[in-house]
Amino acid sequence: MQLYDLHTHTNMSDARFPIEDLVSVEQEQGHILGVSDHLFCCGIYTLNDVKNYLEVLQQFPVYRGAEVNMEHKLNIPDNLDDQLDYIIASVHSMPDGRGGFVPLNAYFSKRSGHTDHYEKNYSSDMNRYYLAYIIQLMEKMFSTQRVDILGHATVLPAYDELHGTAFLTQWEDAVIGLCKKHDVALEISGLWRAPGADMIRRAYQAGLKFSMGSDCHNALQIGNLAYVEQMIEEVGLQQEDFFVPKRELYRD
Repeated sequence: MQLYDLHTHTNMSDARFPIEDLVSVEQEQGHILGVSDHLFCCGIYTLNDVKNYLEVLQQFPVYRGAEVNMEHKLNIPDNLDDQLDYIIASVHSMPDGRGGFVPLNAYFSKRSGHTDHYEKNYSSDMNRYYLAYIIQLMEKMFSTQRVDILGHATVLPAYDELHGTAFLTQWEDAVIGLCKKHDVALEISGLWRAPGADMIRRAYQAGLKFSMGSDCHNALQIGNLAYVEQMIEEVGLQQEDFFVPKRELYRD
């Protein structure tokens, strides 16, 4: 099966390597590459920054993607949106119940192995509220914005703490239903080793498309799709089950 690494980052946003290194390593691995740096944060803040980012991507044989924060309002003009082959929407903070948000940077750093621990900045008593609100975020964004891929859907501290509960299964099914309704691909993440096989299996039975992504932020993570390959084998996924951008990609 041809592997597509569509969730990647460079030092244009929050990764530790330039695009030249990313392209070189992915080509050596035989992957088809899409670059999806963060828009409107992490170094790419303005529309002019987005324009410059897209101009850089045009110099390489890669799909032109972007990752956006689902909890933020977006305004990408048509002339820039048309240059993007896909958009990944991901949750990077949870609502705090008072009109604000709980940032998840420290949680991501701990879970990805960058730090040994983090100070918990949310209440476990509100786990169901957090996840229910995130369903509302997904529904609103899928209904009003362009979203091609749902990134690392289950990588949330509230999700981790509710592992094994009936509520969590219902929440996963709600995510699957929204992706199906709005034709959004569900990402299988190499970095986060998520979602779990049971959710992927139910999503497959529901007819969802999937997306592959390493979500690399340091050099050792580039092209790490081992978990994706494991899920392909376990669930029996085929090439046609995966999202592929529409633009024909010319490679040397």
